[in-house]
Amino acid sequence: MPVPTPVPVALEVKDTPPAELLACTTAPDGFPADAEAQMPTSVRAAAIRLAQAFRARGEQLVRLIRWHDPEACR
Repeated sequence: MPVPTPVPVALEVKDTPPAELLACTTAPDGFPADAEAQMPTSVRAAAIRLAQAFRARGEQLVRLIRWHDPEACR
């Protein structure tokens, strides 16, 4: 028995995240320029790692937002 020719079906897929996930964030202020502190080398290294991770996460978020709206977060 012959099989009928398949008919392509197009479905609209909504893959846009909720609006609160597409909102551009603002970076917090950094350490004051006129302040000084002494900290052990291991604490300084940890602070640097945390700051770098925070920055990487923020850049990743901006890339995701721009995936959906190329003009966002400019």
